[in-house]
Amino acid sequence: MSYTYKVKNEILHRCELSEDEKYAEIRAILLLKHAINENSIELKLENKEIAERIYSMLRELTKLKIFIKFSKSKKFGEHNTYVINIPSQPGVKKFVDDLDKYSLHGDNTDETIEKGFIRGMFLGCGYIKSPEKEYALDFFVDSDELADDLYNLLIKMEKRAYKTIKRNKPLVYMRNAEDIMDIIVLIGSMKEFYNYEETTMIKDLKNKTIREMNWEVANETKTLDTARKQIKMINIIGNRMGLNNLSPVLEEIAFLRLENPEASLQELAEIIGISKSGIRNRFRRLEEIHNELLEKEREA
Repeated sequence: MSYTYKVKNEILHRCELSEDEKYAEIRAILLLKHAINENSIELKLENKEIAERIYSMLRELTKLKIFIKFSKSKKFGEHNTYVINIPSQPGVKKFVDDLDKYSLHGDNTDETIEKGFIRGMFLGCGYIKSPEKEYALDFFVDSDELADDLYNLLIKMEKRAYKTIKRNKPLVYMRNAEDIMDIIVLIGSMKEFYNYEETTMIKDLKNKTIREMNWEVANETKTLDTARKQIKMINIIGNRMGLNNLSPVLEEIAFLRLENPEASLQELAEIIGISKSGIRNRFRRLEEIHNELLEKEREA
């Protein structure tokens, strides 16, 4: 069962919708499927439950004669097709005009109409991936005008939405988990919102843990590399001039490093009770002595 199916299935079993939402949702699907003709409406759907939802809402919104029939299509493989038909009859044009009042460009556009429009678009052409795989919400819209309407609406809602062409169709998509969850709530899938949120939190926690582990490993590796270079430097000084010929503070830090080859600078500082910067200064002076010894050898 795909994640898209889970979200759509929850929406389809949600009954509490205002009349404005129903008009906006139906209008979006009819336009998306190019179902509005000059004097009639013919909507073809492959999903039985979406077809039943649209048929039921149409019956609630209009007294026009509405028919629904089922057939099998063999185009691109055998599958079921459900056709909702409002034949030419008095009142069809008025009903279409009523639908147009719920355009996003109308005078009475509000959040209810926007919600119904996005829900209709999602039911008609929306796909959402499981958050376990990646954060992705796609709308493959078979209409440049509708794609622009959807994209502009999402931008107006301050969502990080994008628009491109894919499979020769306009694609409006989102890749941000928080924005996707906002849309899931908006279209009425609260159960899947909580599941999505939980999965996202667990995923983010795992990623944070991995980043922290990688950071710790990187720091540990850096500490060991630094210690190895310091030990090599100290051994060269010891071989060339003897560590006992160093000043007391430098002799102390040199032997301390040899005795603690894996300790960090902070740990060395805590052992002898000075600051970390103090430890750095002592190693910097040892490095200067080391470089001077090597320079003298090159000049000899």
